[in-house]
Amino acid sequence: MANIKSAIKRAELNTAANVRNSEQKSAMRTAIKKFEAAPTEDTLKAASSAIDKAATKGLIHANKASRDKSRLAAKLG
Repeated sequence: MANIKSAIKRAELNTAANVRNSEQKSAMRTAIKKFEAAPTEDTLKAASSAIDKAATKGLIHANKASRDKSRLAAKLG
């Protein structure tokens, strides 16, 4: 464990960010699974939105976001 005050604070912030990022990524995966279970326009819109949010936050690469959205749209049409 860190001894320096700034290092302790940094570790706490990293833990909080990790939880936040994990929740966001999990929400994205859940939205994708919901779309795959019931492919409709509404579920596609929700999944695309979740993917865009994850890409904006830097949780996934922009190219992966684009690829995932393309694959979902192809499954719909």
